[in-house]
Amino acid sequence: MANTAADTHAADAAHGAVDATHAADAAHGAAAGGEHAASFPPFDASLFSSQLIWFAITFALLYYIVSRHILPNIASVVDKRAATVASDLDAAAQKSAAAEDARTEMEKASAKARAEARAMVEAARADVTAKLAAEQEAAEKRLTAKIAEAEAKVATERQKALAEVPAIAEALAREIADKLAPSGKRSAA
Repeated sequence: MANTAADTHAADAAHGAVDATHAADAAHGAAAGGEHAASFPPFDASLFSSQLIWFAITFALLYYIVSRHILPNIASVVDKRAATVASDLDAAAQKSAAAEDARTEMEKASAKARAEARAMVEAARADVTAKLAAEQEAAEKRLTAKIAEAEAKVATERQKALAEVPAIAEALAREIADKLAPSGKRSAA
């Protein structure tokens, strides 16, 4: 710690000496004419030539550094970005075209499936209609056959009934005659 304190005191002493030197220079400048000490250096006409030389050297050095080192790096980054963007756009266009092709294929497959479904429905409808027509025709034939059979039975029964009508009529006539005429008279007659 003693060393640090000694260093601090030495630094303070050095600053004091520098401040004294600056004060002496300022006093000397004021005694020499006062104009030189009061002007701002970039606006001092006597310093223009050295400022222009240093400006040209600094500009040339910065131009060389920028043109040889910085700009090529920036250009390569810009070129890489442009290439990446171009490849991404190409990939996006390819994927978009593939998606459009897939959508077109899907629409074609959907239309084909709809057409096949319609054809299947129409075929099933025609098949069912044909089956119904055949069943209806068979039912009509069965009904016609039953009707014919029933009509034949009715005709047979009518013939039997008509054949029995004279006997029934005779029996009825006897019964009526027996009821109307006394039984004794009929036996004499």
